[in-house]
Amino acid sequence: MSTVISLLEKMGQDANLRYADKTTVTAELDPALAAAILAGSQEQLAAVLGARTNVVCGVYAAEETDEQEEITSLAKVG
Repeated sequence: MSTVISLLEKMGQDANLRYADKTTVTAELDPALAAAILAGSQEQLAAVLGARTNVVCGVYAAEETDEQEEITSLAKVG
């Protein structure tokens, strides 16, 4: 898998590799991976790698401490 990640990283860094020939892309790769990359198919690539396609990152807002509440109350009064 690190070979695939390295290749995708290089393709992202070098605009010339975006339209690279089949030989350049398929060197040292599994044929299914090479086909997914050459097709530009996110779904195929995710399926071959066994990756999750829907990833969500959530962040909860921090709760106010007593000191923060006091400062907020004083600011509203003043």
